Amino acid sequence: MYPWDGKNIYFMGFMASGKTAIGKQFSSMMSWPFYDTDYLIEESAGKAISQIFADEGEAAFRKIETDIIRKVAAKTNQVIALGGGAVLREQNWKIIANSGISICLTAPVAVLANRIIQKSHRPLMANLSGRELHDKIENMLKERQPYYLKADYSFENGGELPVKEFALSIFKIIRDDI
Repeated sequence: MYPWDGKNIYFMGFMASGKTAIGKQFSSMMSWPFYDTDYLIEESAGKAISQIFADEGEAAFRKIETDIIRKVAAKTNQVIALGGGAVLREQNWKIIANSGISICLTAPVAVLANRIIQKSHRPLMANLSGRELHDKIENMLKERQPYYLKADYSFENGGELPVKEFALSIFKIIRDDI
């Protein structure tokens, strides 16, 4: 029995901050189901996020994202990794705040850039490298920072700890705080 039973645990933060990896580990420790909203969006739309952006644009993607967040929030005792920009819509924040505990994962820009370069499926970072990528991340972080600051908890994931240890440290801090 956890002090947060009956709620969801939401992992949020910039792309490549570790939301999925840490969220999966966290859910395993708690024996709660794990959901990644980006995966659920692709499953619902029947195509990759990059294809949704290309075919329908970011606004259409954000609408689908809100619908998915609303659906997963209807249940409790789940760990959910949100897409990096999910927090930009106020209606998403209301859903998240009313149904769970939010944990923001952060990382230095250089760490994020390195992780993003290793993955080619990030539509907002397509065809960027080096200085362009670094500048784009910095600009997006500045825009999103006020939203990320709304999270109940925030942890920097610079990659110093293995995923299992990092998730365990988050678990202990939240467990002891609530």
